Formats: sequence, C-alpha cells, structure tokens
Amino acid sequence: MTQFTVRRVRGRTAVESRQRPRPRIELDNALPPDAMKPDPECAALVEARGALLYWHVLDRHAHPDAEIYDIDLAADWLWEIYGPDAASAILNGDNTIATEWDSSVLDAARRLAHLRWAEAWWPSSHAAAIPALNTGLLRAEAAWRTAAVEHLLDDDEAVERALADADLTAAEALDPDLGAAALTAAVEAIAEDYGVELRREPVEPRREDWALAAGGSPTVDFALASGGGPVAWERVPQGLVDAAAGATWTLTQREGGLVVHVTVPAAPEPRDLRLAAAIGGVEIPLQLDPATGNFTGEAEAPQAFLILPASQRELWVHSPDFVREPVNAEEAPHRAAIIEYARERLTDPDASLAERAA
Repeated sequence: MTQFTVRRVRGRTAVESRQRPRPRIELDNALPPDAMKPDPECAALVEARGALLYWHVLDRHAHPDAEIYDIDLAADWLWEIYGPDAASAILNGDNTIATEWDSSVLDAARRLAHLRWAEAWWPSSHAAAIPALNTGLLRAEAAWRTAAVEHLLDDDEAVERALADADLTAAEALDPDLGAAALTAAVEAIAEDYGVELRREPVEPRREDWALAAGGSPTVDFALASGGGPVAWERVPQGLVDAAAGATWTLTQREGGLVVHVTVPAAPEPRDLRLAAAIGGVEIPLQLDPATGNFTGEAEAPQAFLILPASQRELWVHSPDFVREPVNAEEAPHRAAIIEYARERLTDPDASLAERAA
C-alpha cells in the first residue's frame, strides 16, 4: 500500500508519497509542487499528458509522485497509474489517497522512467567497478516501453522518436540466455507497425579490463601543495567522469614558475566531450589521456596562489558543453546509495537488459 498526500497550489496538483525520501523542508501547502521533487540525480521521470510523473530511484514503491498541471488531460489516464478509486479521489479533491493498484501500464511507465534515468545518471565508475551501459541497448529498451505507454505521453511522435534512437546491434550480439531475443522481436514489430527503419551499426569491442592503468605523473621539480574533492554529478554529463572517484590537484614549482596540475579519473568508455577545471582563479582545460584513463590538464598559476586560504583552493570540475558555470561539488549524502543501487541492478533479474548485460 502506497499512501499519498494531495496538495493543490497555484493551479497545480501535487501527488506526493508519504513514504518517499524528501528534501529537508517542512511540508507546507504554500510550497510549489516542484519544491518536493527529489534531487535530479535521483529522479526518474515520465512526461505524461497534463502531468509529470517521477519516481525516486532509491525508493522501491511502484507508484510515482506526480505534478499535475492540466487535470482534464490527466483524467484520461490517471486511473492506469493509481487505480480507479485513487484517481477518482484525486479528481474529486481529496487530500489523501492510498493505492495498491498494479497494471502493465504502471510497470511500463516505471521501467521507461528508469531507462531514461540510467541514460542520464548511471554512475559508471572504475573505482566502484560499475561498468558503463550500452546506450543503443538502453534506447532500444526505451522504445519498447515507450510504445506500451504511448497513449499517456505528452508527445504524439514519442514512439517514432524513440525508435530513431534505438540500436539492436548490441542486443543481437548478447548471450541468448539474457533474453535479448524478446527485446529484438518486440522492437522490430513496433518499428514495422510505425514504418520506421531501425538503425544497425557494427558491434564494437567492449572493454573487459576496467582496472585503471598505472599512469606516470608529470615531471615536476617541487610539489608545493595538493588537494582534491568530489565532482558534482550535475555539472558533467553521465558517462564522462568516474562517478565514485574524486578529482585531485597538485601545485608544483617548475623552472618557469608555478604550475597547477589537475587529474580527473574518466568513466568506463568515456564520451568524447570537453572537460574543464577551475581553482584559485586558474582555469585548466582537461583532455582525456587514454593511456592512464584520466582527464588531465595543467596551467600556470600566479605566485599569489601560495597564500590563498583553503576556502579559495576548492577545485571545480565541469563540462563547458553541459553547464556554463561550475558550482559547489559537496558530496551528496545519496551518492554512495546510488552507486550501491547501480551495483545491485547488475545482478537483479528484474533489471533492464542493458544493466544485466553490462
């Protein structure tokens, strides 16, 4: 049984689980519905007609929270997610609901949300032994789930768009015992129904050895200071940096002056995107070094760097193609839980094919 509080604020209706992890704020009917949403890296979303459905990935309840902005549109399908009685209660203005409803649409919607979360936030990591997921396989599965909930999505061409991104090459190369044949048959049938030609690409060899290669450190004369810290997940695209490892910096004295060197461990099978770091007013572009599995870079530092207080020697890492300004990379308390959750998904028989095949 999942219990929900229903709030109506500023023309929107918020359906919020009482059991789900929440931000540390007091529940107040004056708060906008989005004030109670989970952090972005914890949120699995489906954009439905008239509402946004979202699950907290660390919560095992099947039913999502919802932010309903057009109650008339949402009325057509709410019962498929919450059940007829709970949906009626929402529409009739009740302040609380409870449901044990189960349906194929609810299951498909939750799986679709999880697949989209995995594509955006999966914490691939050498340090935590979390492999990267095959993007083509994720998108093929997402196309399958999209077709199952097409009638409630806020996009008339959602299935065609999903099929355009799908790639069955990886599925066709998998061990048949993983159940890839069912996915392949389903996606091919959907593509035929919608008149979409599926994309197929050559199978690329997958990296089997995730151990970080032992890389040499840059030639220096004297190491004067060093430090490090976590990388804010929301400031880099998924699949770029190691989700469990932190960035480090070293200030050295060379013949030409002071140099600050930054190292950021890359994720397994990292994307080819730009990365940058900033510390003490020094901007450092970072490049992937395939030999070490790290993003590295260095830049000259002013002599004043030596007298900067510790608060001004914080290292910021971000992708210029993803965000414009770096932000505080304080370690979020749920990061370890998300990494552990991802590790469990690798052997969970109910997990997606992409997770079980990784």
